[in-house]
Amino acid sequence: MAQHYNVLIMGGSVIDGTGAPAQNADIGIVGDTIVDIAIRHEAGASGLSNASADTVIDAVGQVVSPGFIDIHTHADIALLARPEHLPKTMQGVTTEVFTNCGLGFAPITGEALEMQRKYTAGLFGSETGENGERGRVDWGWRSVADFLSRYEQAGIGTNVAYLIPHGAVRVSVLGMQERAATALEIEQMRSIVQQGMEEGAWGMSTGIWYAPMRSAEMAELKALFSTAGFFATHQRDYGTSLFEATEESLNISRSAGVPVQISHLQMNGKGNIGRASELLTVLDHARLTGVDVTCDTYPYTAGSTFMQSLLPSWAVEGEPEQILVRLADFDTRNRICLHLSSLDVVWEQYCLIGVSSKENRSLEGLSFPECAAARGLQIPEFICAVLAEDELRACYVHHAAHEANMREILTWSGQMVGSDGLHLSGKTHPRLYGTFPRVLGKYAREENVISLETAVYKMTGFPAERLGLKRRGTVQKGYYADLTVFNPNRVLDTGTYTDPLRYPEGVEHVFVNGLAVKINGNPTRARNGRVLRKNSQ
Repeated sequence: MAQHYNVLIMGGSVIDGTGAPAQNADIGIVGDTIVDIAIRHEAGASGLSNASADTVIDAVGQVVSPGFIDIHTHADIALLARPEHLPKTMQGVTTEVFTNCGLGFAPITGEALEMQRKYTAGLFGSETGENGERGRVDWGWRSVADFLSRYEQAGIGTNVAYLIPHGAVRVSVLGMQERAATALEIEQMRSIVQQGMEEGAWGMSTGIWYAPMRSAEMAELKALFSTAGFFATHQRDYGTSLFEATEESLNISRSAGVPVQISHLQMNGKGNIGRASELLTVLDHARLTGVDVTCDTYPYTAGSTFMQSLLPSWAVEGEPEQILVRLADFDTRNRICLHLSSLDVVWEQYCLIGVSSKENRSLEGLSFPECAAARGLQIPEFICAVLAEDELRACYVHHAAHEANMREILTWSGQMVGSDGLHLSGKTHPRLYGTFPRVLGKYAREENVISLETAVYKMTGFPAERLGLKRRGTVQKGYYADLTVFNPNRVLDTGTYTDPLRYPEGVEHVFVNGLAVKINGNPTRARNGRVLRKNSQ
């Protein structure tokens, strides 16, 4: 009797996620697992041609690859509010890795959760569902176990791998105080991290550019990251002090004795033009001397984060309500404006996104000088006004990196692809909808910066290997059927900075644990994703 499959993908060019050359093959799926892979050694020949299936996908002329693993996301709240997760499933992503940059919500105390929720509200965007329904997010969790169970209860469109956020841990013990932790406080934080790891986390993330994590000293970082066993870091700087910040990240890794992932590695500012080779030499030397360092990048030359990150440290200390009180006080606001005026930045490179107030929604996508002129304000006054009017729910795009550097880093053997996508109200950075198709279309097909096989490896097998995900990241018999089928001649992002909320072209079918979340270019809205716990894969 001929084999019967739930899904049979016929005649595709299989790029298996290892970096190996493509091979024409048929793939048979039963349940959540790839059970057969039959290589087509001759044109038209197939070992599975006599099989039957509930669903048959004609993949001739298409690439069949592992589902993309986004190593750097901020999907924490978006997946709870809009669990089908279309911005990612529509571009072929089947696994989301978060929290990143140390900005997140578990493990945490109740008081700290309210602080973090309000302080980072701009970064995590709307809590409403796709149709505007409210109440989709229940903020009652405290532990990692409780938090992750929320995804399982609701069902999610992608798999999830969780990193413990340094910010949540620190605020749980010290609040928003910007000072060094005591030995007792470090031990309290370490104990919290240990529990989170036992409940399924894969490591930690930090953002030592952000308040209050930027006040952490080596003793704190070493204790927490050695307990976690792996850390991803938003470095202290990506501009003028990039090289010093990178050495700091490497020294933290050496001291803690654990691998480090440098998040969204970019080189901002005129002083870094043409210096990618120099930076990669530093990283290669570190690897040769025993530091397990890798990085992730997105294929754009602009970054993005929330606007209060521009404020001085004294202005953001304490609870979010205190920040708003400072912004409302005439003299304090003037002091903040003086600080903003003193910054060595090019404001024309900053554009407003992610606001919700009527006063500012029409300004989204404009540069800060354009926004300020439209409001009849100076730029520092405009920044303070937006933060006050939108109650810290505002972000910006910063155009400061350089194309040649970005391309060279993309070729580095330790680089993998991560979107750093922000699920904002209103406009956002186009990387949320387009990161993976942009690498495949622009940088692999059109510009040949890297090969298609290398690009797929950087999106699948490499991040799976980096985290230690089992039976995911490559197309192999016995592996979970997380698969993406795309047209190599058409795949491309379509979003722009002025019109970012656009799905890509050329991604035809996407399967998560054997079930289609996208078929013939259309979403199915299936919620077949799973929470992947390190201690119980």
